[in-house]
Amino acid sequence: MKANKINKSKLMIIITVIILLLVLTGCAKTDYMDKPLGDGFGFWDIFVYPMAGVMWLVGNSVGFHNYAVTIIIATLVVRTLAWPIYAKTNDMQLKMKIVQPELDKIQQKYAGRDDQESKQRMQLEQMQLYKKYGIGFGGCLMPLIQMPIFLGFYYTIRKIPACMKIEGHWLNIFNETKIFGVDMLLSRTDPAATKAQNIGIIVLAVLVGVTQVISILLSNRRQKKAKENSVSDVPEYRRPKQTEQQKSSEGMMKIMMYVMAGMMVVFVWQSPAALGLYWVVGNLYTTLQSWVGEKRSGQRLEKLRKKVNGR
Repeated sequence: MKANKINKSKLMIIITVIILLLVLTGCAKTDYMDKPLGDGFGFWDIFVYPMAGVMWLVGNSVGFHNYAVTIIIATLVVRTLAWPIYAKTNDMQLKMKIVQPELDKIQQKYAGRDDQESKQRMQLEQMQLYKKYGIGFGGCLMPLIQMPIFLGFYYTIRKIPACMKIEGHWLNIFNETKIFGVDMLLSRTDPAATKAQNIGIIVLAVLVGVTQVISILLSNRRQKKAKENSVSDVPEYRRPKQTEQQKSSEGMMKIMMYVMAGMMVVFVWQSPAALGLYWVVGNLYTTLQSWVGEKRSGQRLEKLRKKVNGR
């Protein structure tokens, strides 16, 4: 396993997420979205029912039957419960920081040796090093585990307007569906949406884009800072240089992340306003989560070093 393989796996994850978002855009035009939850059972309902259950529980308790308040609280609850997934992803990044000096030594050892036997030996030593530090491809897949959470919320929010039209439906529990005058059940294309409602939805879409871009910029800044800190005690001439392939992979990942941010804006533009509220709250929570992770990364890094060294 090589370092650039992990970069490629991250790129594949981003591409997979974008493809799933494109699939969702197509699915949004089907009859599935117009049906209330409980009208038959489809594949996506595997993800919908757990999230709908959370919405019902929050709405009937601390949400005070207010749809907007329920979305905010449910988002915070679910994101908090999913924090271990983020922690595992962060741990993998910290382990890569620990392993990088030894990885550089292996690559320098075999530099200029292009024969097949040397390549195989280098790969074997790298694989043994990754095994020693508990780094595997599975760690790169951790972010994908969050996809069912997104799918569940997405489809629940898309189906709740239909549920609210049926008297006695178990998800028809919200007495108030507006926040700052914007009805969370309506989309920009809904005939019932007023001019003020449309403006509110546009504002939500813009906020989703802005918060997502800020989250990306802060993430890139943290990664750059961490990379600089990892080689701060190494003379400039001895620091490993990025290959063209690595630069290309990083550039592609950044482009994909911004494309995904743009697609999120399009989703909010076409979906009930509730989706925009969910994403704004989620983006702000993610930014806070990353800040907390950065503050704790020093202590966590030291613990991981002691763990792999058996101390």
